[in-house]
Amino acid sequence: MNILIENAGIVFTQNDKREVLRDTSIYISGGIIKEIGKSSLLKEKYTPDLVLDASKMAVLPGLVNLHTHSVQVLLRGRFDEPLMNWLRLVDLEYEKLDDVDVRAAARLTFIEGLLCGTTTFLDMEGNVEPIVSAAREVGIRLYEAIALVDTAETGVSGFTRVADPEEEVKKASKVAREKMATGQLNFLLGPVGFPSSSPELLRIASEEARKNGLKLHAHLSESMVNEELSRKMFGVSETGMLEKIGFLGPDVIVAHGVNLDPIDIQVLAKHGVNVAHCPTSNAKLGNGIAPALKMINQGLNVGLGTDGAASNDSLDLFSEMKTFILMQRAREGFDRRVNAQLALDMATRNGGLALDSSGKLGVISPGAYADLVLVDLTLPSMLPSENVLDNLVFSGGCRAVRHVIVNGELLVYDGRLRNEELYSRALEEFNEVAKRVSYK
Repeated sequence: MNILIENAGIVFTQNDKREVLRDTSIYISGGIIKEIGKSSLLKEKYTPDLVLDASKMAVLPGLVNLHTHSVQVLLRGRFDEPLMNWLRLVDLEYEKLDDVDVRAAARLTFIEGLLCGTTTFLDMEGNVEPIVSAAREVGIRLYEAIALVDTAETGVSGFTRVADPEEEVKKASKVAREKMATGQLNFLLGPVGFPSSSPELLRIASEEARKNGLKLHAHLSESMVNEELSRKMFGVSETGMLEKIGFLGPDVIVAHGVNLDPIDIQVLAKHGVNVAHCPTSNAKLGNGIAPALKMINQGLNVGLGTDGAASNDSLDLFSEMKTFILMQRAREGFDRRVNAQLALDMATRNGGLALDSSGKLGVISPGAYADLVLVDLTLPSMLPSENVLDNLVFSGGCRAVRHVIVNGELLVYDGRLRNEELYSRALEEFNEVAKRVSYK
């Protein structure tokens, strides 16, 4: 579809200069941003299939959710527990789910996020076939980290091996290499993190990923329990253990980092590791407030994630932007660098760079992916309009989203999914699954 976004009131390009453009038009063709300029010039040059009047709207890059678990929407509101109890309960529920359940959950997750302006998801799950199917159906851009686990906790011996690490990695790598079919679908290897993923599995996964040009995604330092266990077993922090086995690198995205100490942060920065900061989930589970500002000050690329809907329980990245600012100011004191622009960076270009080093994701520039969000500037929560970005992050948020474009396709129009049949079917099938799952 060829789309002309006409006379946008304001455009947050999120390019290297963070240029903000006014009364600007954007022409989209072939899934990319073709040209940015005056409407009259673009109309003379191109013949759009669709023209969107954006004169009373702001345009920003599609948001990038750098860490979530799409299946967990089925468990939203079920378990209000600290992390270790929560994990045990969630794992038990996962064992009950079949492909139909997984597809219904993933589809609802992607629709919910899309309606709030999220166009790209870094998801981590084990059963990826139905998730890929759901992503294609909804039309979002998906980076799927194939979850890898080889150990389980036991009451007697502490840990027991539940899978062969080499076989698990080979199996996941085969899926990733065979099914990566389009620019909208990419796979990563996802060793979930210590202790569920042993150091052996983590090492094998990193070697296999680099051999095949795949990125890695893992949890790191989400709970102090894991940190204490690592120090007891290996004499170093989780980060120190990952460095020893050669896991760390610029192709790695770690989620959380709540309990990282200054040395851990320096180690991650040295290796160019990317971090997915999940402030709401970390707070809800009682894990603490990650030292995100300290990571940023050390040069780490930090993006934002919602985590799964069972621990957030929302999939709203605008809310994460606001929560990031408030919690970092509460932790570190008032700092003018912790502001709406930094939060938008984390939710767009930073997440984009973590996933795609080409610089085409999370920005508005010629040649970039045509993933865009148009927000309504006339809403009460967006007024007065002197500081649009602050209003968007602190008060407008998800409710201001009007149109969403992914890969050059208009998926959300006037706040509603354009494919009404898909929306109705997704809700109906999810509700059927949710009732069934709750009684399994």
